[in-house]
Amino acid sequence: MQKRTFTLLGLGAFGLTVVSFVLLGFGRLVLSYRTARYLSAPTMFLSFVLLVGLFVYSVLVYVGVAELE
Repeated sequence: MQKRTFTLLGLGAFGLTVVSFVLLGFGRLVLSYRTARYLSAPTMFLSFVLLVGLFVYSVLVYVGVAELE
């Protein structure tokens, strides 16, 4: 994986987290809290999975199993 791709994926995960909180906030204005959580949960889950994947890849790079170009 290239450094640029790794950085863009990290920024994408941060963006998904921000979108999740914005969805939760605006959802609470219009809908109930429970429904707003259901609305924002998929984006938060996707950002969490992306961050875990990036963490695992960075550990593999640190150990020397994978290479960051």
